[in-house]
Order: sequence, then structure tokens, then C-alpha cells
Amino acid sequence: MAIEQGTVVEVTTAGGERVRMRALGRPQRGRDFPVLWVCTEEEYALASETDHEADGLPWPLDAVNALEHA
Repeated sequence: MAIEQGTVVEVTTAGGERVRMRALGRPQRGRDFPVLWVCTEEEYALASETDHEADGLPWPLDAVNALEHA
């Protein structure tokens, strides 16, 4: 599944925890490896409702699993 803005993803933390997030766009080339900018579901909803840009984090693409499109 192609990852685009709004795609629901599951990210794996350094501690092995899996967290549900939203993609803020398509995967991008990072300095050393590909990344996906993500934010929490709550942040994504707030940004959509208030028309402001979501605060996101770059996540290593190899620790991201696409679940479904928005």
C-alpha cells in the first residue's frame, strides 16, 4: 500500500512498542535513510479541524507499517 498524507500507520518505537499514527505525506529521503513524517491521531484531527499544520516527527521508514488510507 502506498503511503500518502492521512494514511494510518503503525510505527515501532526503539523499545519495541507499536503506536498508531498518521502520515503527514509520502516517505522522504532523510540524511542517512528514508523517513516518514508522522503525528498522533489526535494531532492530525486537531490540525484538520483548525486548519493549522500538524506537529510531526520524522520516523525511520523501516519502522513503519501502513494500515489503511484516510
